[in-house]
Amino acid sequence: MLISQPGSDYQLAQITLDAGRARDITCLLTDIHGLLSELCLDPDRPERAALARACLRECDSPYTPDALISALDEVITLLTSATRDAIRQSQPPRQPTRPLPF
Repeated sequence: MLISQPGSDYQLAQITLDAGRARDITCLLTDIHGLLSELCLDPDRPERAALARACLRECDSPYTPDALISALDEVITLLTSATRDAIRQSQPPRQPTRPLPF
């Protein structure tokens, strides 16, 4: 889950990305999500999760490894949905097809 900062619930931000950049960012975030999931959630390697927790504490992150992975999932979902909605809105409406006269 994304961690909200005090007062940010009432702020609005909007960015414009071309479709190629949005796709690249989505792919990047998906790769990071997969990497973190593999490194931090492997039950056979608990030392990796401990190292990830230590790294996040060291850089004063408000996230745990699990929360970071969950937040990435949320951002990927939001970006994918926004991209899909933008594409859907930019396409011209389809013309109804008429049967051929023969």
